[in-house]
Amino acid sequence: MEVILFLPYYDYNDGAFGVSNDYYKSEEDYANMIRQEYDKNKDVVFNSMLDARNGSRSLVQGVDGQTYKFGEKVSQSEDKVAYSSCVGELSDADGNDETVDGIITKFAQQRQFIEIAEFDLDTSEEEFETELSLWVREHVNINKYKDELGEDWVLTKEPKRNLKVQFKNNANQDTYAILEDCRIMDIIDKNSFVLFVERITLVDN
Repeated sequence: MEVILFLPYYDYNDGAFGVSNDYYKSEEDYANMIRQEYDKNKDVVFNSMLDARNGSRSLVQGVDGQTYKFGEKVSQSEDKVAYSSCVGELSDADGNDETVDGIITKFAQQRQFIEIAEFDLDTSEEEFETELSLWVREHVNINKYKDELGEDWVLTKEPKRNLKVQFKNNANQDTYAILEDCRIMDIIDKNSFVLFVERITLVDN
C-alpha cells in the first residue's frame, strides 16, 4: 500500500528574530538572543524523546512552562510540534502489501502487530530524514547492550515513535491513522524497517 508517512519534530520558530538588520548592536548580541531562545525551548524535544524511550505517555513540561506531547494534538504545543512527511509503502508481517481492510482489522483488534515500512527518502522533507536518522541511531545505540544486558532489557529501552499514516480508503478518500509506540525490530536496509507497533488509532487528520 502506498502511503504518506509523517514523523513529529520540533518546529523551531525563527520568526522571533524578524527585526530590521540594524536592531542588534553586534553579531554577539544576535547570537545571545538565539542562544536564549534555544535554552528556553531545547528541553521540549529532549523530554519528549526521553518519555517515548521510557514508554511514558505523560505530558512533558517544558522549561518555558508550556506543556508538550509528541504524536498527539495538545493545544499548548500547536506552534512547537509539527509533522514532516515522506512517501512510503506499508507491508504486513508476511511481506504482503498492506490493505485498507488490514488496517481496519488491526484498528478493531487493538493488538500489537508487525508492520514493514519502506520510506522513499527522495520524497522526504528534511525534518523527516533527520528524525528518522535520530530514531535509527537511538535504536542502534540501545542494541549495543543486547549481549550484555539481554533482549528483554533492550526491548524495554527501545526508542518509540508515533508514525502518522495517510492513505486512501476503499471510497478513495484520504484517511489518517497513527501507528502508536512503534519500535524498530529490524533494519532491512537504509529505507526499509520492520516495526513493532503497539496499536493503531484512526484520526481525523
